[in-house]
Amino acid sequence: MKASFEAFLMILLVEGSSRVFYRSDHQMIEEDFDSLKRVFCTCGEGLIVEDVVDREAETVERVISLMGQQMEQLIEDFIILFCETSGIGVGSPGQKLPMPPTTERWNRADPNTILKVLCHMNDRAANQFLKKSFQLANRK
Repeated sequence: MKASFEAFLMILLVEGSSRVFYRSDHQMIEEDFDSLKRVFCTCGEGLIVEDVVDREAETVERVISLMGQQMEQLIEDFIILFCETSGIGVGSPGQKLPMPPTTERWNRADPNTILKVLCHMNDRAANQFLKKSFQLANRK
């Protein structure tokens, strides 16, 4: 179960530059993950107790919820978390930033996780932020 949940996040966040999501995909991704959870726990007849599945699923569900946020809010959250964790101080959307370290611990409060979500979102605000802050090319 843990490996399946981790693989789900890897596909969403690390699966190459051709992976693109729209904010409207958020609900479909949630439904896909709910289907994956049901594989392990089906009305008390599953492989694992439902509470255990729900507990293990929390991290994935929190990361998926990032995809449903308004991009401006997600960018602001990224800047705040990045500046807090890196010790830079107060940041702004136009400021050039160094890349956050790759922790591979996917978490809603991890700047690298939020950056991965921004990189895979097909959104004008996200593209502009990435281009200005990290000199990353626009998605097409």
